[in-house]
Amino acid sequence: MIVTYNGRNYSGFARQKSANTIQGELEKAIFTITKQQVVSEGSGRTDAGVSAYFQPVHFDIDEKLNLNKFLRSINGLLPQDIRVLSVVPTDLHARFSTKRKTYLYKMYMSNISLPLYSDALQVSPEIDLKLAKKFLRLIVGTHDFACFQSVGSPKESTVRTIYSAKLYKKGLYLYFTITGNGFLYKMVRNIVGTMLAVASGKIDFSTLKPTIFNGFKSTNCAKPEFLYLLNVEYN
Repeated sequence: MIVTYNGRNYSGFARQKSANTIQGELEKAIFTITKQQVVSEGSGRTDAGVSAYFQPVHFDIDEKLNLNKFLRSINGLLPQDIRVLSVVPTDLHARFSTKRKTYLYKMYMSNISLPLYSDALQVSPEIDLKLAKKFLRLIVGTHDFACFQSVGSPKESTVRTIYSAKLYKKGLYLYFTITGNGFLYKMVRNIVGTMLAVASGKIDFSTLKPTIFNGFKSTNCAKPEFLYLLNVEYN
């Protein structure tokens, strides 16, 4: 299934016993339709408050489904802030077959809080975008990204490859996109927070540059509600 959702009302993608989650809502709807208790698997576990334009999710079931009927049924059962865009049979594993993921972080540049830009983080129009882009060039490539990992989800390896990290402006909006072969816990949000700290002069770029993967530790984690899983690519 390709799933899209507004994650602001959920405690993340992964199922939890005492909280509303995307995975929990999907599995509850699937059970209502099929009467089978399935375990779904997403391409990744988005954090509490994080949304997705494109989240692949797979599940195994021992019956043949009418996919058009299933799609209509599941969308009729899900909350309005979760929708299944398509359903196809596949042998791909939603998580382990992943090749690349792309995240989007939305911001807007204004000294005044604007209600029609509530899907984006307000930032000062005085931030230095050239400095922000210099910072982003440092993180492209294969590095040990432990400096951008928050405590809470240890990994055997913290080495990841970032294929691209771009920042561009359109009107008042400022869009940050990042594509990599995988991301550590809160890694994207820590990168965004550090980028904004550099661009606003809170972190000295000349001091950061030689230490970024050798002693630096991010303490600037951007808010989750403006982060979106944008795309997932498979082998």
